[in-house]
Amino acid sequence: MRLALILFLFGLAAVPAGATGSPLLNRAAEPWLGEVNRWAFTMQVRKLDGNGAVKEVRVERFDPSQPGPGRWELVSVDGRPPTEARRASWQKAKARRFLNTPKSLAEFLDLENARAVSATPQAVRYHLPMRSGHKWLLPLEQVVLTVTVNKATAAIERVEAALDAPVHVVLGLGSIVDVDFDLRLYPAAPPVRDAGPATARPAGRAHLVVGKLGERSEYTWSDLHRVTPAPEAGGDEKPAG
Repeated sequence: MRLALILFLFGLAAVPAGATGSPLLNRAAEPWLGEVNRWAFTMQVRKLDGNGAVKEVRVERFDPSQPGPGRWELVSVDGRPPTEARRASWQKAKARRFLNTPKSLAEFLDLENARAVSATPQAVRYHLPMRSGHKWLLPLEQVVLTVTVNKATAAIERVEAALDAPVHVVLGLGSIVDVDFDLRLYPAAPPVRDAGPATARPAGRAHLVVGKLGERSEYTWSDLHRVTPAPEAGGDEKPAG
């Protein structure tokens, strides 16, 4: 579920091309169709016990340009290369979880009910509702998602997500304590022409805190960049641009 959520946020524009709602928002989203399997990232995982002491720090890498299990790499554990036994068990767990990742992130979005919450002469900021379903552990409608669209270039400039309050999941045994996501797709300014995935240079913060059985896990994502997906990852073989 954590992978599904972050891929949703990074691949925000995987929405139906014919959706109704704001014409500007629809136009901004259209170039991002099919981007689900084109983004690689690094993830740091900090595991803390009930007293707040750090139990383990892992660094993991997801790269959909690599085929099969190679999409995930365990880079380090507590600052050191992992043992082969640890790498093998971790890889097996990742492969099992990856099977549950949605094929299309359009299932998450309620674009038809998007509404403008603020505007300037340069941009419009939208609240974009999210849908939940019985298959998702996280009640996505409780995630506050906002998207900023540049009026002149029709480019999605910024994506933000947060929680109003902690959300209980997994039959009440765990909770999503915090979602802190603020990604600027064009840190300088979007190009006047060809604003889209190929010219985006995402920068910002992406942080998720999960509590379970008295312990805490903190996930931080970084080094996001676009790649050419391997055929097994569900993408085509066109250059990433």
